[in-house]
Amino acid sequence: MLGLILPLFLILLCGYVIWRAGDSFIEGSNYIGRNLQDGVKGATINAVASSMPELFISLFFLFYLKNLSGFEGSIGTSFGSVLFNSLIIPSVAVLGVLSNSNKSQIKISKKIIIRDGLWLVFIELLFLYFIQQGEIGWKESLILILIYCLYVFYLFKTMKGGHKIDYKTPFSEKEKLSLLSAFMILDLKRLLVGNKPLNAKKAWLIFVISSLIIGFVCYFLVVACGWLGNETYTVPILGTLNGLGVHVLFIALIFAAIGSSFPDSVISYKDAQRGNYDDAFSNAYGSNIFNLCIALGLPLFIYTLSNGSIVLTEDLVSLISSIAIWFLGLSIVSILVYVHGEGVNKNKSYLLILLYFLFVFYIFYSASQSV
Repeated sequence: MLGLILPLFLILLCGYVIWRAGDSFIEGSNYIGRNLQDGVKGATINAVASSMPELFISLFFLFYLKNLSGFEGSIGTSFGSVLFNSLIIPSVAVLGVLSNSNKSQIKISKKIIIRDGLWLVFIELLFLYFIQQGEIGWKESLILILIYCLYVFYLFKTMKGGHKIDYKTPFSEKEKLSLLSAFMILDLKRLLVGNKPLNAKKAWLIFVISSLIIGFVCYFLVVACGWLGNETYTVPILGTLNGLGVHVLFIALIFAAIGSSFPDSVISYKDAQRGNYDDAFSNAYGSNIFNLCIALGLPLFIYTLSNGSIVLTEDLVSLISSIAIWFLGLSIVSILVYVHGEGVNKNKSYLLILLYFLFVFYIFYSASQSV
């Protein structure tokens, strides 16, 4: 039992630190992107900032577990994060707004959902094609990176109208904290710049240091996922413990993905509370595109460039393909739900949350069959 409790506790602890550090670099990203138009900021600055955990986790999975196991962890984190971002984060943001207001639904820009949704579906289909070929090398990884560059270029060329987001100091006099209080709750923004207003230099300082801390913590999250997936593993002092003995893909799809998605959740929830509904949704979808093209593509490019292509077994191709079908299908369903009707209400949000838990049930069932 200790063999399961220990890695789960470590994953939970890492998730908390990622959340707190992510909450701090939200302050930096909000300031950096304060002059971007609504919908562009969420899909670029917020999406990149909130997806830093996925980037570090993919990198550590590949270079810590190596080859097939590392690839399983990397793709599992990205796939799981995409579904969590598409189904859970916007739904929770909507429920948070509707529970604190008299509104029956919130209206979002269908243009933004269709724009980012079509890019996402295209990238998912492309990635499924790569998997079907049975080999991932630096060329496939480079294609993913270039697609993200093209996506960002397209955003800035075509996204017109909307309004600029004015940065506001996110705390009042009553909310100002002492350094001791900031340390106790891991409020990096207060620790780095105190209660003073932000400027560009301080915002970038928060952004960079928070990202480095997240990267450090993500290493231990990867280690914990590796422990949980192994049949046995060794811990200093505690000795040899028993894990689940399943593909690390299953572990990453749920635990690494959820742990890495805390910053996305916080950003979208806060944007929705401030009435920036388009940014709340575009952050979730923009993060998905970043996750697949950069957070997964860049580590794969670095790894395969130095270690050669990753050749997948037939069983692994079959396993990833079956999960990718869920992945693609649920992404399409989420897009249709969001663009149908005049807005997003509680019933739509509950439906998407239910679909996510059905996916989780499928993953647990598949993992039990593979033991």
